Amino acid sequence: MDKIGSPTLDWVQVEVTTYCNGSCIYCPHTVLRNRWVNRHMPIELFHELVPFFWHTDLVYLQGWGEPLLNNDFFEMVRICKNQGKRVGFTTNGMLLTEDTVQTLIDLELDIMGISLAGTTAGTHNRIRKGTDLNKIISHLERLCEIKAEKKSREPAVHLAYLMLKSNFHEFKDILPLAKKVGAKQVVASNLTMIVDPELFAEAIFNDTERTDYYRNTLEDIRHRAASEGIIFDYHGPGLDDTFFGCRENVHHACVISVEGEVVPCVLVNPVLCQNREINDGKPPCYTFKDQSLPITGMSFGNVRNESLTRIWNKKEYSGFRDLFDPEKTRRPEQIQSEMPQCCVKCYKKLGA
Repeated sequence: MDKIGSPTLDWVQVEVTTYCNGSCIYCPHTVLRNRWVNRHMPIELFHELVPFFWHTDLVYLQGWGEPLLNNDFFEMVRICKNQGKRVGFTTNGMLLTEDTVQTLIDLELDIMGISLAGTTAGTHNRIRKGTDLNKIISHLERLCEIKAEKKSREPAVHLAYLMLKSNFHEFKDILPLAKKVGAKQVVASNLTMIVDPELFAEAIFNDTERTDYYRNTLEDIRHRAASEGIIFDYHGPGLDDTFFGCRENVHHACVISVEGEVVPCVLVNPVLCQNREINDGKPPCYTFKDQSLPITGMSFGNVRNESLTRIWNKKEYSGFRDLFDPEKTRRPEQIQSEMPQCCVKCYKKLGA
């Protein structure tokens, strides 16, 4: 009966762990390390999610952590594939040993994203501390070899590049790197969750004097990628205060947190607000424009207690999604007044 009125989603994102073996300088896991709560999603909870996977064709196993650290990760992929689903995840690439790569290919994993913050080891390793670009490239080259040996086209490799003011000059070399490691897609993203105020200037949309430079470079890469058969996806270097959509696809996707909470995106994942140590009693904060604001979580229900369909169709969740619907005829000031402050003051809402 749960199928009646159920959503059809582009993907369901499942956070399988909040542990990470990296120490990226911009990540809440690093900046908030003294209060961060590390958890793995237990396989028992993952089994409870299986009935919800029929809502979508793609299950993406990713949250605020390194998925390969969960000892049940391979079993989770196997469960999804047994349900006939496409499966993907994003990794920092450091745990892609030959045995791991062999297993992922044998499991017929569909998509593997690789997080990058530079095209040279010096830059990447400085920003994504605890990882090594040369090792990552070596792992991906071996992946290409094993795929060729097994005559397999999967997993498709996607490179996920975080654009910063200090690493953008290296982005021009992303296509040769993509070809070297057999990547079919490059996704460029902005620094949208700024938990370290000192990194505020690193967000390229704050470097307004060079907006044209960023835009022209990205357009050049887009044209070159198209000619080389590489999919290139990015969001512009500027902000648009009149934009009332959301880059997180809240209408057709959802995130299930490591504890089973259903949230619209990872930026409002309750794990960001949890505390291992209270310290001064102040909530964790992020920087938005010239303000320091408390990070607030959001959840519309927990799959331990009710079905995804029931949660999705709740009045509160439906009303939240309507706020981002461009076809709804509402005045901007009305939308602004009804929208949660964590969304009003989010760079994703401004098109970043």
